[in-house]
Amino acid sequence: MNIKTLSTEIDYTLQKGPFSLTATKKYDQLLSLCKMHVDHHKKNCDQYNNWWLSNIHKHSDKTEIISDIPFLPSSVFKHSNLISSKQKFKKISSSGTSSQLKSNIFIDSKTSKNQTSALSKILSHFLGKKRKAFFVVDYEPNSAKFDSGEMSARFAGMSGYLMAAKKRHYLLEQDKDNNPKLSKDAYEKLIVASKEGPVVIIGYTYMLFQFLENDDLNNLSFLLHKDSHIIHFGGWKKLASKKISKENLNTKLSNFFGIAKASILDIYGFTEQLGTIYVSSGDDGCRVTDYTHVIVRDTKTLQEVPDGEKGFLQFISCISESYPGFSILNDDIGYISKRYIDNEGKEVLEFKVTERLKQAEARGCGDTLPEGYFI
Repeated sequence: MNIKTLSTEIDYTLQKGPFSLTATKKYDQLLSLCKMHVDHHKKNCDQYNNWWLSNIHKHSDKTEIISDIPFLPSSVFKHSNLISSKQKFKKISSSGTSSQLKSNIFIDSKTSKNQTSALSKILSHFLGKKRKAFFVVDYEPNSAKFDSGEMSARFAGMSGYLMAAKKRHYLLEQDKDNNPKLSKDAYEKLIVASKEGPVVIIGYTYMLFQFLENDDLNNLSFLLHKDSHIIHFGGWKKLASKKISKENLNTKLSNFFGIAKASILDIYGFTEQLGTIYVSSGDDGCRVTDYTHVIVRDTKTLQEVPDGEKGFLQFISCISESYPGFSILNDDIGYISKRYIDNEGKEVLEFKVTERLKQAEARGCGDTLPEGYFI
């Protein structure tokens, strides 16, 4: 007889594609997994268990639908080291300035495997299963002639995506004054590769924008194979002062590289739930997979709000085992932009992020939670 455990049930879930289940099966599966997560983390993480006993246990019998799943505020990972694994683990810290507290997440080998599997399946859905050459809008690791914590963070954030690459080339290098310039070698390889088939251009959002603004590229053609893709992520806050909208950036990228807007993939994700990314194609919202669910909650009452109304975003992800990160309310404000059931009974669910809570680092969304809600 097969004994169901959290680990085996996550493995079973990740065997399937990210958009393969009917809505009914998806929610039954997620609800069951979340209940197993609660039991797992209560048993293996004393701080989580203490939090549960202090705040949640009186209402635990009401967990009948997915929106009943209790959540932790993302800021709790900046103040507490939450570990639910007795295996060897590594610490992953979120990005942030030296004046900001950083989230610390503890990943063991099983959770790392889950994250890699989820990320691989989601990317394959959008890029196709055949590996392609990736051209990175950044410097080659260890080649930059300056010491920068930001550079290390950029390379670390990129590494998971580059596992899907057949080959990788870096489009930037430094001139004699250590200023960025186009790598002629990488550019020539890009032109050759894009004549032979689709390629992938990948980079941080603000790096891609800076690349487009480089006057040295004016006389060069970057028209790609029509089935190529652009992947970008992070860095929108660095474009805030320039008032660059997502639609405007997509138009620039589409014209510059000669591909359809739908082939431009803007990826949303965050450290506290690595692996479960949310992909936006063109001007659409971020697509929610079968491994995840998103709930929008009122910023004052924390009650679920109707589709289209803004609120805090609660993210449910089934894949973390080594820390209690399966249900998190973060500091981003957004809304459900699309929700319907298709002809196969699958739910199409998309959300858009509009802003981050002002003074989120100092205040945190946890200040809207009941007293004692923190661990």
